[in-house]
Amino acid sequence: MKQLLLLPTLLLLFAVSSPAAEEAPNQISDNEKAEGWTLLFDGQTLKGWQSWKTRKAVEAGGAWTVKDDALTLDKKGGGDLYTEKAYENFDFTVDYKTAGNSGLFIRVNPEGKGAIWHSAPEVQVERDKGSKSTSAGGLYALIDVGEKTIDPDGWNTIRIRIKDNKGTHWFNGKEVYSYEIGSDDWNERVAKSKFGKHAGFAKLEKGHIGLQDHGAKVQFRNIKIREL
Repeated sequence: MKQLLLLPTLLLLFAVSSPAAEEAPNQISDNEKAEGWTLLFDGQTLKGWQSWKTRKAVEAGGAWTVKDDALTLDKKGGGDLYTEKAYENFDFTVDYKTAGNSGLFIRVNPEGKGAIWHSAPEVQVERDKGSKSTSAGGLYALIDVGEKTIDPDGWNTIRIRIKDNKGTHWFNGKEVYSYEIGSDDWNERVAKSKFGKHAGFAKLEKGHIGLQDHGAKVQFRNIKIREL
């Protein structure tokens, strides 16, 4: 008799702890709505994203798809993406999972010539556990990420807050670095990097958010932003 009574209890525990019971991704809570957060990815379509190749809306049937509730690139050839809307002062957060190398771009300039990174700073999306600028969460070739906690095979969260050219970045909830675009320190870092030869690098005060195609499989979800 006792064994029979245990069965409903075990089933209840399984339901609570199973992945299916976890909160669905790509949702905005009532509190987030009140704070001004909006979704940049609806979890079902490519709506709201532009192709760097064409400077037009991303078309279905390409390398970028929606899979497992995530904006997914399974193979190279999709090209870089950027948001339809431009942002100046904002708080941005995204979850990512990758098999290799990708990136997040800030202040993308769709009118810029050449590659997207010629004008837009890149936050490294990686599996690398290290602390360099080329490791996960680093500001590529500019600022090292330092110590962090990372799940190389699972989901990780990057948060970027920019207000009046002052940026602060978090990786999996931990603040990892800050900077001021246009400051002496910033200008010195840019001049010493490969970006120094690109006159328009990080000069756009109001730009778009971008996602990189670096040839590796990468997935993004819970892509949210609020303007400050």
